Amino acid sequence: KEWSPLKARVETYKGLIFANWDENAVDLDTYLGEAKFYMDHMLDRTEAGTEAIPGVQKWVIPCNWKFAAEQFCSDMYHAGTTSHLSGILAGLPEDLEMADLAPPTVGKQYRASWGGHGSGFYVGDPNLMLAIMGPKVTSYWTEGPASEKAAERLGSVERGSKLMVEHMTVFATCSFLPGIDTVRTWHPRGPNEVEVWAFTVVDADAP
Repeated sequence: KEWSPLKARVETYKGLIFANWDENAVDLDTYLGEAKFYMDHMLDRTEAGTEAIPGVQKWVIPCNWKFAAEQFCSDMYHAGTTSHLSGILAGLPEDLEMADLAPPTVGKQYRASWGGHGSGFYVGDPNLMLAIMGPKVTSYWTEGPASEKAAERLGSVERGSKLMVEHMTVFATCSFLPGIDTVRTWHPRGPNEVEVWAFTVVDADAP
């Protein structure tokens, strides 16, 4: 018994499973706090909830894990200008040019009052989402029955269909990209290496 493995505290929120080794830590609901408002934009758009597409991608980055976690908290401007630009260009529909989809340049950010959670997002400009995800996914998120249902469920048109290309970290090791529909966990492999696990999560009743 003295040498047995530690027992993790396990709690869930909207389909995500969280574990904590600290038996004295606050409960998950308290820890998430006001971050739930932004998490729900991805996890609670429909009464059906979300589901994970089978499979997980894994890769290793030669950096401290905090670089990844903090980047998802705070930086969205790089996506359309530097590291992701070639990927965006490769994914553009054949009838579109990047010049036709000027990325938005003014966004908003959220910082938790404690705990380290953070998010950033654009409001009302679908161009970057259109460039990354294409017209079908963008239309699903921004117009029609799905976005109307999300607006009603989340309490506002802005949350249901205008808030887009969001990035967020629930500190310390859970990050996600609503609209792009990926959830990532950061697994430290020492001070100079992190293993990334990426899952695809979608509305359970999406067409």
